[in-house]
Amino acid sequence: MRASVLVLASALPLHAQAVDPLPNFDLDASITCLAYAVNEIERTPENATSRAEWMVFFSRLIAAKSGPQDHAAFEARFAEELEALRNPMFDVNQPATPEEADEILTGTGKMCWFQALAAEGGPYEDQ
Repeated sequence: MRASVLVLASALPLHAQAVDPLPNFDLDASITCLAYAVNEIERTPENATSRAEWMVFFSRLIAAKSGPQDHAAFEARFAEELEALRNPMFDVNQPATPEEADEILTGTGKMCWFQALAAEGGPYEDQ
């Protein structure tokens, strides 16, 4: 988690210069995708280089979409999202089966990819 906070902190000065590159991709989704990238690095360290690029992109997106009140709440929101990805729940107090957990992670990854990374204005546009 410290690495992701450092990435976010390094992106925060860009806040003043940033324009909203993905107006239909909100702050909560950006935090979820940052947590997804961190979770993927934890699960498959061999993907760290490509996921680090994702972390930088989503950190900048978070900086562009957040205000001072969001900065104060970031760590709690990020920790909540990361925990949800580490220990996915199918329903309240009911852990997901391995198949359901895989579906949750796959769906989250696809959302991050298609709606942000490969979308118009994303770093992998048209890929």
